[in-house]
Amino acid sequence: MNRQSTRRDFLKTALVAAPFTSHLLRASQPTTPVAGIDRPSEPKSFLESFNYDGVRLLDGMLKKQYSMGRDYFFDIPDDNILIGFRRRAGLPAPGKDLGGWISGDSKVISWWSRGDVSGTFGQWLSAMARMSKATGDEAIGKKATYLMLEWAKAIEPDGFFYYSRTPWAPHYTYDKTVRGLLDMYEYCDRKDALLLLDKITDWAITNLDRSRGLDQDPGTEWFTLSENLYRAYQLTGTPKYKTFGDVWRYNAYWKSFIGGTEMTPYNHHAYSHVNTLGSAAMTYAVTGDPDYLKCIVNAYDWLEQTQCYATGGYGPNEQLLPADGSLGNYLETTVRSFETPCGTYAAFKLARYLMQFTGEAKYGDWIERLVYNGMGAALPMALNGRTFYYSDYQIGAGRKTYYPDGAWPCCSGTFPQVLADYHNIIYFKDPASLYVNLFVASQVNWNHDGQDIKFEQETAFPESDTTTISIHPQAKVTFNLKFRVPRWSQGATVKINGSKQEIACQPGTWATIERAWTPGDKVTIQVPMRLTFESVDKQHPNRVAVMYGPVVLVRNQSPILISKGENVASWILENGKPLEFKAAGQPLGTLVPFYQVGEGTPYNMYFDLKA
Repeated sequence: MNRQSTRRDFLKTALVAAPFTSHLLRASQPTTPVAGIDRPSEPKSFLESFNYDGVRLLDGMLKKQYSMGRDYFFDIPDDNILIGFRRRAGLPAPGKDLGGWISGDSKVISWWSRGDVSGTFGQWLSAMARMSKATGDEAIGKKATYLMLEWAKAIEPDGFFYYSRTPWAPHYTYDKTVRGLLDMYEYCDRKDALLLLDKITDWAITNLDRSRGLDQDPGTEWFTLSENLYRAYQLTGTPKYKTFGDVWRYNAYWKSFIGGTEMTPYNHHAYSHVNTLGSAAMTYAVTGDPDYLKCIVNAYDWLEQTQCYATGGYGPNEQLLPADGSLGNYLETTVRSFETPCGTYAAFKLARYLMQFTGEAKYGDWIERLVYNGMGAALPMALNGRTFYYSDYQIGAGRKTYYPDGAWPCCSGTFPQVLADYHNIIYFKDPASLYVNLFVASQVNWNHDGQDIKFEQETAFPESDTTTISIHPQAKVTFNLKFRVPRWSQGATVKINGSKQEIACQPGTWATIERAWTPGDKVTIQVPMRLTFESVDKQHPNRVAVMYGPVVLVRNQSPILISKGENVASWILENGKPLEFKAAGQPLGTLVPFYQVGEGTPYNMYFDLKA
């Protein structure tokens, strides 16, 4: 693969997800209409997340991954992060270059000759601010504050703020920095972050190229800027952020999902063209135009039906594909099946917007798949910025490896953001209900009807199909407890204090328990899992992945399984350990969860079945 010709693929980073709080629906000034897509009205919202406040992970898979990632980024020396900013500004610059994509040494990667940490820096600020808010981690909040204040000293009088005098991707770097400063303001209570945001935005308004050419600069990604600028407008009420956000709407592309013909939705960089849907969602939030909601609803359906592998991952070789069998064909030709940290983050973001704006449970299924098969299956950050970038689904022995084209790539920015975001995808709320989206060992505190109510979820899911939620109000109180019934499930059941309840548990919906709750009540939810095959696409009905509930299983030996009938469970058998299976008559090799596979271990995820 030629580096120069594919630099578009390698230099994409995730746009940070906007938090889902009530300020999303704050009234905004109408904009100049765009024919057929921009008709201001009142946006609607059904659910809210907890916005990184009140949710804690308990011991389990996600907390372990989160803690390792938090410690890794906390331990990066501050001077090493700041050295380029300080050097560019002519300030004393102790420390060492981090190297890789963040190095100014053109010998490291020829096409990244201007090594620039600016975008990653904004993402790291964002992640640390969210971590601090979510977990009460004062140390990482103080680190983020120090980094922000020291970086601020290097901002030039005109507002120029980049790591390098010649930044490679000024639009996307500005975008990530906006997110980082907004998160410092909202989650670390740093009001001075808004002053810095104001200054760099004045520079951007004057200097960022507005030609909006897709091929002019493959790292520009101008079409992701609206999302964070609209959030800045909602948090501050400052009209210039709204006006500047209007500049970067990607109406030509968004209209392809509401019946327009200006562009095809495929043959584009996968991550960034899922990421731009966050800007479409925020355009709905500030205008209320139902066409923007229609855009993201239809885009989700298109992604799910034509672009996603069984893992929830998408974009082999970082490309969106026509629905002509290309998805299945790529399993034969590439190890770069899914840009994992960045792609997971964009998907989390889009699914959260849709859950908020529609109230529908089905969007949580994508989140769940990517928790266990996407980011949850990623290798941890390794020494000197080595990052897990691509998941490999290739037929004939895939392997988990670190990114080979340099340390500290773009996914080293989204990696900690996804970990922080784990705290923002488990629970949702509305005025009358608490919603359980994921079965994850965790706690949440919810203020309802004047009471602070504590919920504790105990589970070993997915190694167990049961979760128990203990409810601790201060006094007897009535509310709805709702939980997502996954679309893969059959026969979910509910017990309260050991007594079975007649609760409708329709797959793809929220099951509702309405009750006057007393301190110590326990709800036990069982969601039985079963083995299934999932075809990669319509053109390859016999090219399948083996699923157990939402978990993708991989086999560490022969790539061929021979089907013995439609009942998968009759010939794929339990092997004595949780989530470990064997194929009858094929003793060599076991099926285990993809997330259990370590670095370098060969595995097969997709199999061509034979009669």
